[in-house]
Amino acid sequence: MVTSIFQRKRDLVYLIFFLIHIPVMLAFDLTAYYPIQIKPLWMGSLREWYVGTYGDRFFYNAPPWFPLLTFLELTYHLPLTLWAIPALLRNDPRIPLALLVFGLECSLTTLVCFAEMLSWEELSVSQRGVQGLGGMYGGYLALGVFMTLDCYARLDGWIAGQKGLVPVVKKDL
Repeated sequence: MVTSIFQRKRDLVYLIFFLIHIPVMLAFDLTAYYPIQIKPLWMGSLREWYVGTYGDRFFYNAPPWFPLLTFLELTYHLPLTLWAIPALLRNDPRIPLALLVFGLECSLTTLVCFAEMLSWEELSVSQRGVQGLGGMYGGYLALGVFMTLDCYARLDGWIAGQKGLVPVVKKDL
């Protein structure tokens, strides 16, 4: 019998993240890939509000490498997210491996974006801070790092159990 997602608190956090991640990707991050003929006007209005409020240069004056990250979001984040939601619900044993890779990729790419954002001199203190881009990118980074460490610990515990080794990390992170 599958252990309920409500009994697996870390997996529940990941499920909530992925459920939020889908509309964010489809309604905001990936809208540059939509043909203009089918792109709803509200998506452009949302982006204008976001840029005006937070000053996120990635969405109006992106560095040359940033489109590669949105392409990665389209080709990796979106498919993985669509797989992860039902996999988390059914407690698929491949979750730790898939989320280890996702967490590491997410951490590294977000760290690069975070460092770039901190270099933008035009941002106000509030735009740069916890209630602005610092909080958004920082929260995403924190979740990615936590996911990486959690899934590493899960896989390490499993490998140690299979091979009669002592786990590198404590089983309950």
